[in-house]
Amino acid sequence: MTAPRPAGAVRRRTTRGRTWRRRPAPRLMGVALAAARQGLYVFPLWPRSKTPCLHGKRRCQGTGVCADGHLGWEQRATTDPDLIRYWWGASPTCNVGIACGPSNLYVLDLDPDHGEDPPPEWAGARHGRDVLARLAEQAGQPYPGDTFTGRSPSPSLHLYFRVGQDSTLRNTAGRAGWRIDSRGRGGFIVAPGSVRRDGVYTVARHAPIAPLPGWLVPLFTPPPRPLPEPVEFGDVRPLSDTRRQRYLDKVADTVAHAAPHTAHDTLVRAAYTLGRLVGGGEFTDDEARAALHIAAQQRRIPTGEADDAISDGLEAGALYPRRLADRAA
Repeated sequence: MTAPRPAGAVRRRTTRGRTWRRRPAPRLMGVALAAARQGLYVFPLWPRSKTPCLHGKRRCQGTGVCADGHLGWEQRATTDPDLIRYWWGASPTCNVGIACGPSNLYVLDLDPDHGEDPPPEWAGARHGRDVLARLAEQAGQPYPGDTFTGRSPSPSLHLYFRVGQDSTLRNTAGRAGWRIDSRGRGGFIVAPGSVRRDGVYTVARHAPIAPLPGWLVPLFTPPPRPLPEPVEFGDVRPLSDTRRQRYLDKVADTVAHAAPHTAHDTLVRAAYTLGRLVGGGEFTDDEARAALHIAAQQRRIPTGEADDAISDGLEAGALYPRRLADRAA
């Protein structure tokens, strides 16, 4: 009687008969597990790319893990070794993405010049690290390179830093200086060990992930958003009930008949448009929400996704209120 086949094992023939040896874990699964052991939240990217392979909001069917609302790659990123083994066991060649927000991570992405001349204020720089070195010198601080650093095939340098759970730093592009981007909340970084068609992501510096230096925080903090100025509507004759309803139906109709792959963005824009009119007192919040939800249902947008999009659009639009004048003679 032969021994049962162990889970995850492959057959190997020997001179003494049939034996079993355990199949080694896929290499990229090991990359993901190693990152998770450091407290970094990971998720799969399409093979040889840096594109998340978990479905996006526009294609969400509202089923499975998204039954109570869409969960994107940032919400589904994990440190759970069982889930990681399941993901990379099913797709061993998937690259590894690290979600910066859940990982309390902030990454500086320093790019080469790619043959372009720098702006006058950064004359002589050939790489983002040159710009970062000048910023450090201007601040009277050492170059912040004593931290874990990855290198992409481009080759860019990725300087990893720890931030607090209350950090609000998000992705930036060139805010701090030429050829310096960053990834924070809402962003991700490709883990060393991942593979692209043009090369492999590698480790440029093996070191513990250092805290983000305080002098860098203002460089990546967006300026405060100016408050909208008060609006005086004057003597605007309100629309008739018929015209109000016609306008409401017209805006909602754009959502109900949105082209493929544009439904989510169309819903946000429609909610913003009506949010401005809610802020101006033209419609009530309930009237706008009801019309938009009915249109979203007609367009088969999942309820959770629709609720988030409508709330975001109405809230943003309400900051810039306006009214509609009745042009009837």
